[in-house]
Amino acid sequence: MRAKQVVILTLSLVVGLTAGAAAATAFYWNRATALPTWYSTSGADAAVADVGHGSGNLLGAKLASGQGVRYGDNNQVAISLTEAELTQLLAERLARSPEMAQFLPVAESINATIRGDRVAGGIVVNPADIPTQSLPPQARQALETAFSTIPMLGDRPLYIGLEGSPRVDNGRLVLGNDTRVQIGRVKLSLDDVARLTGLDATQISERLNLSLPQAGLTLDGLEFIDGEAVLSGTAQ
Repeated sequence: MRAKQVVILTLSLVVGLTAGAAAATAFYWNRATALPTWYSTSGADAAVADVGHGSGNLLGAKLASGQGVRYGDNNQVAISLTEAELTQLLAERLARSPEMAQFLPVAESINATIRGDRVAGGIVVNPADIPTQSLPPQARQALETAFSTIPMLGDRPLYIGLEGSPRVDNGRLVLGNDTRVQIGRVKLSLDDVARLTGLDATQISERLNLSLPQAGLTLDGLEFIDGEAVLSGTAQ
């Protein structure tokens, strides 16, 4: 159910943003539909393609090889992830959700970037390619409303992402109040999103939290060191 709620939340937000952009200025519209600098029009990137053709188990593979892994006492381990590996982990998380996995085949690119102690991650997808027949009714209605309000929305790819300072809590990636939801280059606080969607900011934060693949680990910490994300936990 959580993945379906995230889909509904995202599409409802797109409806609110695009409708607002149409009533505002071309400048705002251009910002809302701008693509990140890392985006390439050459097709789906490596993270999307790799997960799409395999089960994907980055943390398990790193533990097996020992690459980027530090071992401590009492089975404690710390696993360092580069931006590319963090992107792969994000793609794996999407692939493990039955509702979200259907978006990977139509995703043009996915990326995660580390900025100090903050992470920005998102996906580029053409709304016209989203498989609407398998969406929940609310999400399907939200997408149809977006297309009827702004027809040109279906003619160009759209970047949807999150930026914040996450932490691990009971194996979940928990986002704080400083989280920003990003559509193109428009960044919105959780309070902004609440006004657009009619949901409570606390509900939105809860729905955006993600479970991390355990891969034989009990994860209990996340920190950022020298441009890498370091997951810590206990090997089982």
